[in-house]
Amino acid sequence: MSASEVNNRDAADYATLIRRFADRTIDAAQFEQQYLDLMKKDETPHPDDVFAVLDKLFSEVDEYFVSPEASPAERRDRAEALRQRAADALASLQRLGTLG
Repeated sequence: MSASEVNNRDAADYATLIRRFADRTIDAAQFEQQYLDLMKKDETPHPDDVFAVLDKLFSEVDEYFVSPEASPAERRDRAEALRQRAADALASLQRLGTLG
């Protein structure tokens, strides 16, 4: 398997997860845990532009926190903000041609 194919496969793993979140198949807490796990286990040397997108989203996911005392509206707003950031990251990966 070529390095390009490896990068595309690994970027596809991220894209699949991000799409599931954007499509509301999984919630923000599930996305947070799965994205952090995926990033922490990823040993692929991604191209700099791809890594920048993945790393930026990692930072945003890592900062995602909703207090247990938060109102339902606040929970929804925080989840929607993260969902939008994830969708933006997916669009960036698509623009980079990383997803085939």
